[in-house]
Amino acid sequence: MSLHSAIWRVHISEIDDMSLIMKGIEWIAGENSSIKIDKGKSIHGAIQNTITAKVDNKKNAYESFMRLGKEALTQIMEDDIYKRIDGNKNFHIRLDISSLVSEKISINENKGYLIAKGVFKIECYPGNNPEDIISELIRKNIGD
Repeated sequence: MSLHSAIWRVHISEIDDMSLIMKGIEWIAGENSSIKIDKGKSIHGAIQNTITAKVDNKKNAYESFMRLGKEALTQIMEDDIYKRIDGNKNFHIRLDISSLVSEKISINENKGYLIAKGVFKIECYPGNNPEDIISELIRKNIGD
């Protein structure tokens, strides 16, 4: 089993370097992702853009997940993997944008910094445990 799909999302202000951030999102989502930019306002009224990259097939979602790299995947395994999976069988991760634009991965737990939010839909059927599926996927790819 694997992943059904992935979505990467970043909220940026007018002063952020959109083209640089877009390159980071394009890299982590992969070349076959569909990218959309929505213009809007933040809760405080400031103009903001939301960049959303959708990865709609299993192979590309898996490749996006593997771009997290061995170090980040190991960190996920050492951390509480259960807190990253919601009731809808989605795996959540937040990455630091300042690293992502350099095609480097840094998991960010601090909501105060600019982050890219990743959501992976886990391929999970009745009787399967989504935590076990993600754990096995990670173990298989970090050589554990």
